[in-house]
Amino acid sequence: MDALALIRAQAPWLLAPELGVCIVGSQALAIACREANIAGPNPSDLDLSWALDHEAGTALLEEHGVFQPTTTGSVERGTVAAKIGDERIEITTFRAGDHNASMHDRIHADLSERDMTVGAIAVEVATGTVHDPFDGLQHYRDGRISPVGDPAQRVDEHGIRWLRYFRKAHEFGFVVDSSIRGLRRNRDPKLLLSLPKEAIALELRAILTKTRSPGRCLLDLHEVGLLATLSEILAQQFDGRPAGPQRWHPEVSQALHMILALDWALANTEHLEERDRTAVLFAVLCHDLGKSETKEAGFPHHRGHEAAGVPLIEQLSKRWPGLMDQRTTTLAKHVSALHLEVRRFDELRNGTKARLYDDYFRAKDYPVELFAIAVAADSAGRLGFEHEGATVKKRLMQDLDGLRAACASVDAGALREKHADDLDAFRAALHEARANALRG
Repeated sequence: MDALALIRAQAPWLLAPELGVCIVGSQALAIACREANIAGPNPSDLDLSWALDHEAGTALLEEHGVFQPTTTGSVERGTVAAKIGDERIEITTFRAGDHNASMHDRIHADLSERDMTVGAIAVEVATGTVHDPFDGLQHYRDGRISPVGDPAQRVDEHGIRWLRYFRKAHEFGFVVDSSIRGLRRNRDPKLLLSLPKEAIALELRAILTKTRSPGRCLLDLHEVGLLATLSEILAQQFDGRPAGPQRWHPEVSQALHMILALDWALANTEHLEERDRTAVLFAVLCHDLGKSETKEAGFPHHRGHEAAGVPLIEQLSKRWPGLMDQRTTTLAKHVSALHLEVRRFDELRNGTKARLYDDYFRAKDYPVELFAIAVAADSAGRLGFEHEGATVKKRLMQDLDGLRAACASVDAGALREKHADDLDAFRAALHEARANALRG
């Protein structure tokens, strides 16, 4: 998107100097990078700021027939929405500054309230002037996420920024400034617990779906003491415990296993729709939660961790509403419970396979591919065995497709009619028929 060209072509009235309309956020950073001849982000959304308050802004948008309804929260933040061309654009009142000051000073006052310097860049649409009072472009060149001013003050204003600093760093592949990494010395991570739970959930989802390596971002959060505040069971995936006996886990560390498994899943879900991709990533994140239950005396083994992880997934989902929808939670539970058993599918008895079908895989719309990718990520998450992921996925999809076809071929209706007065007899007959169908 050429943001300036879009506004100038579709909404030239926004160029009125007294409005002070600025492109902000990732689009402003992208424009600044282009002007400096350096590779920058390629954002798809467009956010603006301006001098108008919510009431005046709404009236202007209605006058030009582009007003769009928005949420109560957006209204409280001074944000209005407009349909410009084919784009829905949000415009927010300047966050600070004297209404009588020059437009230059008002723009800089607004930028002074931003959380990080790479996000404290604005492009004035009337003139094309790039405003970068906190050296955000230089920090982008340096590959560093730095706060605007005092990070403690920024976090006190909006606690979610503490997580966002790390998430943005791992989106860009940047380092986090030492002033942010040292925040715990004078701020208690428990301040995150005072935030709306849905806000935390959205940030955790963004870490999983938007960063270049979700596992490394979570490890970063663990190292600075934030992850345990959000979820002790997640933090225990990164606390140095062994992944398992070295002959099965040459990467040794559970943290490295999680990093490798998530990296493989990220790379092998690019073809999926966002909802499906997110479900797989959460299933991989949660597949070993049961290892948090292992006492140190039991290391390096984690016997029974598959079943132990299932209730922990439910706990995690309930703690942060909006983190996982029910479909994702169910998939994660299935992967946790079965990720070892299904990899030895050929060794299972037909009766056991029939039970798996009845308990897990019977639904006509069961997401077989998503389940197979998540299980394959566990195999690929072992150091030096990344290549096994594709093989495990292919074999498992074939196994499950065969299981579902064989079991579905049994005429359950006829058996139900035959045992109309005896439900237990019907269930036993159906199980036996499915097992026989699997024998071929």
